[in-house]
Amino acid sequence: MADSWEEVFHKNRLVPPSSQTVRLAVENHLTANHSFQLSFSRLIVAQLPQDLSAGEDVTYQLRVTLFDRKLQHFFGKTWKSSSQKMKNNKISFNEVLYLHTSLLLPSTLVVVELVSLSTKPDGSYLSLGRGFSILELFTNRPEGPGTNGDRRLNLHHGTPRGLLHPSLKDSVDYGNLLKVIDGAHLDCVMKTHPSLNSAVHLLPEHALVSGEDNIPGLILSPAGDALLRPQLLKMTPFTLDKLTISLQPSLEKFESLLLQLINADCQNTKQPEPEDAQRTVVIQERRLHVGVHNGWCFLDKPQVVVLEPAASGVRGRTDSTSKKSTLVKESSTTSSRPQMLGLRSSLEIKMANNQALAIVFQLEYVFSAPIGRETMVRETHMYYGISFKEFESKHFQCMVSAMAPKAPFTSELL
Repeated sequence: MADSWEEVFHKNRLVPPSSQTVRLAVENHLTANHSFQLSFSRLIVAQLPQDLSAGEDVTYQLRVTLFDRKLQHFFGKTWKSSSQKMKNNKISFNEVLYLHTSLLLPSTLVVVELVSLSTKPDGSYLSLGRGFSILELFTNRPEGPGTNGDRRLNLHHGTPRGLLHPSLKDSVDYGNLLKVIDGAHLDCVMKTHPSLNSAVHLLPEHALVSGEDNIPGLILSPAGDALLRPQLLKMTPFTLDKLTISLQPSLEKFESLLLQLINADCQNTKQPEPEDAQRTVVIQERRLHVGVHNGWCFLDKPQVVVLEPAASGVRGRTDSTSKKSTLVKESSTTSSRPQMLGLRSSLEIKMANNQALAIVFQLEYVFSAPIGRETMVRETHMYYGISFKEFESKHFQCMVSAMAPKAPFTSELL
């Protein structure tokens, strides 16, 4: 059974690169996106490690991640190969990885670790690092990536965690600092992969993936490698109409609690002032960010719309002769306090029939509080996802429920 959006999302969380590195790439105009294909064929060792020579159930695995040499920072997500046996001092992996990145800096490295996997007497698994290799994606030449072609990567003693040692800080070349395992090397082929450019909107930058990984939005390939020549699912346009946000236990209580939390936070963080007075934070605006997410990333930049408080039985309608929105009552009930948030107009989105694609709603509150003659604006974000499989028609009404806030929210999750 295919993974749901929640399962894909939780499996594919990435550590972002340092903001310093991103800023450095922008300042040096080294941000043109490049796509790569990395092929790891086999690893050869001159002699089988003595402590494993008698282990018949020992297998080996490659673990690959990205590393920022300048700031000594691992980022992205560690990719793990299938486990393989060693035969005649050789381990055949035959694994192909893909990634795209805009950090065209010589400090961006690919670190490949060899790990042995064995079963302990109690049935649990033991993973031991057996050495690691380093692959440079970019050279010191500013015009682009390193040379395409075959690489023979030396296997170094120790663990990739050793790259975090203070003695390696500011090192441009690890050659004289890392000890090579004699007679051990990993055969690798690195080349640019322009075919991936058509599918980069389905993957976040710096994600190491294989063509067999679950990437919603791609058509599975009969050959098994869906990223060699990516084929995309057909996207169908849909209309989100009469969208309302229902907050629990009620809109009034939800926003009251939210304001209490924000006001308490302001009281804890404000600086003492000569004319310090009690400040009351108020809600300045409610916004909704709507985008299609495949568990890895948003397929397009989310649309941002403004929400209005609306009573039950009231829907939003955009006046064709004015940019302002009006609220139209659908029943003869008397006016009451707003019970939900309504969208001022309909939304156009594109979806595919895949249960791992979801429409993600991000509810954003903008708060303001007076500070003398100026205004301080603070923001907090809340996130909710709703799966496409709940909808069947191309034009549908939608209602999203949300719980009262209990802790700070962050947009970094998405």
